[in-house]
Amino acid sequence: MISMAHSTAQKILWQLLSAPDSWISGNDLAKRFNISRESVWKAINGLRKNGNNIESRRNLGYRFTGNSRLSADIIDFYTHNHFTNRLYVEDQVSSTQSVAKAFLSHHLVSAPTVFIADHQTAGYGRQGRSFYSPAATGLYFSMILPSPTDKPLQAGLMTTTFAVLIVEVLKQFFPAQDFRYKWVNDIYLNHKKVGGILTEAVVDLESRTTASLVVGIGLNITTKEFPLDLKDKATGIAPADRNLLVSRLIETIANNYSDYDNLQYLEQYRQGSMILGQEVDLLVNGEAIAGIAKKIENDGALTIRSADGKTKTFSSGEVVKVNFEK
Repeated sequence: MISMAHSTAQKILWQLLSAPDSWISGNDLAKRFNISRESVWKAINGLRKNGNNIESRRNLGYRFTGNSRLSADIIDFYTHNHFTNRLYVEDQVSSTQSVAKAFLSHHLVSAPTVFIADHQTAGYGRQGRSFYSPAATGLYFSMILPSPTDKPLQAGLMTTTFAVLIVEVLKQFFPAQDFRYKWVNDIYLNHKKVGGILTEAVVDLESRTTASLVVGIGLNITTKEFPLDLKDKATGIAPADRNLLVSRLIETIANNYSDYDNLQYLEQYRQGSMILGQEVDLLVNGEAIAGIAKKIENDGALTIRSADGKTKTFSSGEVVKVNFEK
């Protein structure tokens, strides 16, 4: 149950967000919401305690100038309340992927549901490998997506399409940056990793069909300090309004994922690939396979030509090394 105080503060925040560059007087806010000036002042103070930067000027009123913290109220506003009651924002979790899967084991999910954290203590990617997730500098979120029911699932195209959808949004925020895809689930910038995607299917045991997808996304936004083993492999992108960025990401994914097998997405993925034509090392079930990455097939699989001239196609595995031509 939302308390009246919280409800008033939320309404005032949304009013300020709707006119981000304008001043709104305390009188106008009091009249609009039929409350006292003192109630307005209390609500503004409460909003400030939650990290909202709200300027106040005598004879002008109040103006919202941002919030460096992740805020469900702000994300709600930016997504036009499309995720109301299906959006969970936490300061710290073990991993949003674990939280989403635990939620799914106790709830029937019929619409995209989102779990966002400022900090993960045990974020993970493919093969359970840890994903470094420090507070305040990245975006870490998982989405439960009801499985598209009208067609058999093509798992190989899911992650490639999610990568394209994410980069489409990143390009809007960072138009000068040349984002690239490393097969199959990594997003790179200047030959360093800035993002990872993990897609997991949750199966309905009775019907033996995929009931839901849980897609986890981790992005380094302004992360500069990395552990020694990642220092030369990972980087951040650039400062951004994380609330607005995550809002656009979850909207884009929710609105487009059911069309994931549209080959236009795969074509975009191929065009943005950082490995095609390059010498790569692919790790498959603990075995390293070296060769030239020749093609990404229509099902998302990767075809490699080895030194003996033979080609082989892999639907799973991970490119662990790319030897770029000088």
